[in-house]
Amino acid sequence: MVSCSLEHRTTKNSTKIDPRYGRVRNPNVALKDDCALRAFTIEMAGYIAPPFWKSDWTTLSESAFQMDECNETIYRTYRSPNSPSLFANREKTKADNCYRTVFVNGKTGDDRWNGTFEMPLKTIQAAVLLTRMFRIAYGSNNTMCIVIREGTYYLGANATTSSSRMGAIQLTSADSNLVIQNYLDERVILSGGTLLSLQWSVHAKTTTNRTIMKAKIPSYIDLDQFNELYIDGKRAILAKYPNGDPSTQGLYAKNPGFCFEWQKWWGPTPNRSLEVHVQVPFRNGTVFTNFQLGVGGGAYVFDPPTNFWSTAAPPAGDNYVTTRGITVNKDTLPHMSNWTKSTAGLVHTFQGEYWGSWIFQIGSVNSTEYTIMFGRGGFQEARGLSWGGAFYVANIFEELDSPNEWFLDKDSRTLYFMPNETMPNAFVASQVPCLISLRGISIDDPIYNVRFEGLILSETTSTYMREYMVPGGGDWAVHRGGTLYLMNTKDVSISRNLFTQLGSNGIALIDYNDATSIVMNEFVWLADSAIILVGSTNGIDGFSVRSQPANTLIQSNLMHETGIYNKQSSPVLIAVSRSVSVIGNLMFNVPRAAININDGYYGNHTLSWNVMFNTVRETSDHGPINTWDRQPFLSDATQPGVPSLWQHYSYIHHNTIFNNYNALWPIDHDDGSCFYEDSYNFHVYGGKKNFLGHSKKDHHQIYVYADMNRGDFGSNTCLGFYAPRRGFSGWNEVWMNNTCILYKIPVPYVIGNCDTADLFVPYLANNKIYIPNGTEAIFPCNINGTSTKLSFKQWQSYGVDNGTIIDLTPDVQIIVEWGRQMLQTII
Repeated sequence: MVSCSLEHRTTKNSTKIDPRYGRVRNPNVALKDDCALRAFTIEMAGYIAPPFWKSDWTTLSESAFQMDECNETIYRTYRSPNSPSLFANREKTKADNCYRTVFVNGKTGDDRWNGTFEMPLKTIQAAVLLTRMFRIAYGSNNTMCIVIREGTYYLGANATTSSSRMGAIQLTSADSNLVIQNYLDERVILSGGTLLSLQWSVHAKTTTNRTIMKAKIPSYIDLDQFNELYIDGKRAILAKYPNGDPSTQGLYAKNPGFCFEWQKWWGPTPNRSLEVHVQVPFRNGTVFTNFQLGVGGGAYVFDPPTNFWSTAAPPAGDNYVTTRGITVNKDTLPHMSNWTKSTAGLVHTFQGEYWGSWIFQIGSVNSTEYTIMFGRGGFQEARGLSWGGAFYVANIFEELDSPNEWFLDKDSRTLYFMPNETMPNAFVASQVPCLISLRGISIDDPIYNVRFEGLILSETTSTYMREYMVPGGGDWAVHRGGTLYLMNTKDVSISRNLFTQLGSNGIALIDYNDATSIVMNEFVWLADSAIILVGSTNGIDGFSVRSQPANTLIQSNLMHETGIYNKQSSPVLIAVSRSVSVIGNLMFNVPRAAININDGYYGNHTLSWNVMFNTVRETSDHGPINTWDRQPFLSDATQPGVPSLWQHYSYIHHNTIFNNYNALWPIDHDDGSCFYEDSYNFHVYGGKKNFLGHSKKDHHQIYVYADMNRGDFGSNTCLGFYAPRRGFSGWNEVWMNNTCILYKIPVPYVIGNCDTADLFVPYLANNKIYIPNGTEAIFPCNINGTSTKLSFKQWQSYGVDNGTIIDLTPDVQIIVEWGRQMLQTII
């Protein structure tokens, strides 16, 4: 029987294409060269790491980069810098300036006690209430500290909220000047679940001699919030077909746990939205001139029911729709005819162009026709499409046939579970998605000066079927909720915490949040993104509205294994935000971009000294750093107090970007991106991209083997200048003082519509271009309507690339040394 073939997958036209696994290594580059570049990336991970984390960052990077296959190369070893910390991290000492300290001990405490070290409280909620009483007695300007002793605090037990925007612990403006931290180095876990006390019995033996166990769920468990089961601190597998653990298996794996076989995707039902088009003001000189929005109609699936892509003809795109269902091949889902509660099931599928993923509830099943029609869902990605891609089904009892899988029968309150050899110890049912929320009364009365340190936040409810919205004009839909939720805050510090085994985003900065500091945290095993920053405007008006995150510092964090369920996710998402600094972070093993700037709203962002690799592992048409700018907004970015549709420059510099798996350009300045200065970055595999935008400065970059991109498509040149149109895109572009090394193909540039009679190119000057030995540089361009391969001398004769030199590609160790000199020499 053939089912869910791993040998190929089919597109909407049933064309066989290669699966997406095995791309840590670039197969078109010699192993010794590839390993040397991987080793240097690991070296840079150690270089930027905080001192106490250097060994861990190096070891984790080594494992993720699969360096074992480099053992037989002479470039297996790499330098381990003993340099002091590269950054002066903005952090405070523990328990400093505490006017009163309240201690919490979940094991020995009592909420009737006074909260001293000798007589601690039992719960964090009681500690918050006590600090409020202290403020009444001693004044609100004094800093109160809550110090938590070791143990697991099950915040999901007896929770009063199930919102992803209101935490089990809810802090308001009355809680300003507050510190919440662990005691010394004790391990404090805040769980979003409830520890289950279960009486197990055997339900059935399988044909493979496995055992399915069952137990009744206690009445105090809210079954609607129980969509994640955590066993001994790790996420269990919701019964699925094909088998596979979504946490550790995806399209990057040889056994991805997805199906690739289908006959048909059912097309959408047309549902026109009401269209909003703002004619004035508008911005000249761009493809994306006017503010536009679709309201209702097909956009009704979002909250609010609006989407840039829900107009009839969005510029440079298509109207938002999603597929209604799928007809699979006969043997693709062999157990379908036995499904008894199919409408409890879910279909996880990639959008057909692999720009993200969708999750649908199953609406109906016709097993004789091998058809699944979808119910609610598909809103987890903003662009939409009438067909899907690789998929799996989950939450189907009859698919419970593999160790560590589980299923909850809500009607009978029965939990089914298949152990491996022996039964695990601790079973935790998720009960809340948000552990802590900070919500000030208003922008003018925020909660301020709050610090979290030394906490482990874990075991929360998944939110992929909750409300999603579409910010700006980017491709992404986003759930505006998180494990740690902030709105109307000022001067909040989040440092040295671990966010792990979570069903939602890690930290959500929503609307007004000023001067947030997120420093030296680890984010791992997350269902969605690690950090999201999502602001709001009044339509086109972001000038008179201050509802945006601003002046945010995201520094020295470790972010990996994110996007377990939602593939349109990233370690850092920046949408409708002001002045975000992402500095010195290590990011790897993610399904899409490491950093995504969803729009050009205000700008003034800084992305610097980050190390990123193993990105875009499961999707397409994206880069480790991705930007868009399709939707114009009014702001005061260009001049304080003066509204403008143009934004401030953003700065991307001194990053190490290893562009493997399906990543295309290391920095993907996609549709309309403008006002960026990219400098002193070390790019491996891929060149510069300019597409439908303008006003970008690119200088003092090193592009290593720019022609060896391994994505679905890409420039495979030093510079790709796509679809330029005078008066619309491609103007005010600069590419100078760069070093670009080509491995096999001696073509430095792809210039769209290149014609020597009317040459429209970026300002090119003083570059160093290295081409393979035995080749000559080729510059394609039209002469008198005929495509011609110009020599370098001919190319320069048209007044471009003055000061540029062409030389032969050097040994990889010379290139690595150039990287060291650029990135490890601080002037």
